[in-house]
Amino acid sequence: MAVVVSKEEIGKEEIEKFYQFCKNSINTEVAAYLEACVRCGICAEACLFYMGENVAGRIDPTLTPAYKADLLRDIYKENYTFWGRIKKLLGFGVKITPEDLKEQVKLVFYTCTNCDRCTKACPMGIDTPRLVSIVRGALTYAGLTPKDLAEATNLSVEKGSPLGVDVQTFLQRLEFIADEYEVEIPIDKAPSDYLYLPSSIELMKFPSSVASAVKVLNRSGVKWTMSTIAHEATNFGLFAQSREVTKEMLRRVLEGAKALGVKHIITPECGHAYQSMRFVAPNIFPREWNFEVINIVEFIEKMIEKGNLKITKKVLKERSTLHDSCQIGRRGGVLREPRKILNMLAEDFKDSVLIPEHNICCGGGGGVLVIADADYYRQKAFISKMTLFDKVGAKTIVCYCANCMLALNKGSQELKRDYKFVSIVELVAEALEDQS
Repeated sequence: MAVVVSKEEIGKEEIEKFYQFCKNSINTEVAAYLEACVRCGICAEACLFYMGENVAGRIDPTLTPAYKADLLRDIYKENYTFWGRIKKLLGFGVKITPEDLKEQVKLVFYTCTNCDRCTKACPMGIDTPRLVSIVRGALTYAGLTPKDLAEATNLSVEKGSPLGVDVQTFLQRLEFIADEYEVEIPIDKAPSDYLYLPSSIELMKFPSSVASAVKVLNRSGVKWTMSTIAHEATNFGLFAQSREVTKEMLRRVLEGAKALGVKHIITPECGHAYQSMRFVAPNIFPREWNFEVINIVEFIEKMIEKGNLKITKKVLKERSTLHDSCQIGRRGGVLREPRKILNMLAEDFKDSVLIPEHNICCGGGGGVLVIADADYYRQKAFISKMTLFDKVGAKTIVCYCANCMLALNKGSQELKRDYKFVSIVELVAEALEDQS
């Protein structure tokens, strides 16, 4: 299995690898995006990193999403346009320096979460996360993945989890959760209809979220199980844009799901887990991946509609608002369901945005939270996020992604704010428990 490398020195080999990867990644779709940009700058005001710097009193034009694709755009023009080829023949081609690649690392790994907000603002509909992902992939191919991210990605391949949660640790944590929260957890129970995969972030840092999901699943009455083969929902291959790692992590999920004969896969409160299993996996395994993939929030809403779950008590008394997971919400389309559920749970819920697709990212997605060198940019980005909380006067923020909760908690502590972040699944479990 190929591992992700993090080199400190950048030479001709790394530059050539970066160049060739970018060149070979340009198809008609990518070319259309690169050609369509009219440099209007509207995407800048959609980017939380650009806005965070702006609010902090400093404007950095390099944080404009369109700028992140400029080097890729130059490589495209040099190879696939008439005038670009002429310029190359005359000796005015693209000349990439080590400093250029260091800047690319900052632009696509430190100051972009692939949240897709810029795409929604773009009048040309340019998929900037698609372009950023190509540049990330090129840097990873050249061995220039940020060290922290590379280590977590490799650990996920070696141990099965970016936090080092192997099968033994997985079983130990489930045993602890079962005892501590007095829940019954089916493991490797076949045949089952539903497979639920927790994330290692939840297992290690938010065990109450896992316990709450178990309570909800048990109360719903469906046949479900967890798996010792498919025991990790996260996929750091997406962050590093390593196709090999992405495929390997999804292969394990596929193997576990097939062994248990399930028809449905429930992803946890984890944004990129939903992206990887819902949208990426069917393209990597087009013949074998024949499961319905739904997020735990979608599952809850579905069970409420069917009458399997009934929420009749509001457990959240104070003013609250909702933070949307970009990968589940804006990119995944799951925006109506959490609002419907939260309206059942909260006495004073006030949305911080008029249009759900316009909600702002937590600032830690896309692997940014893992990278220590990105902390400065992440903290500035959090300023953009907290303006939404303050606008509606909410101190209690409901989330449906564990990584978001981790990033938001960290930002809140760093900037000395007193927000409280809670899991929507935990609130549902509390409401169901009160009705027992």
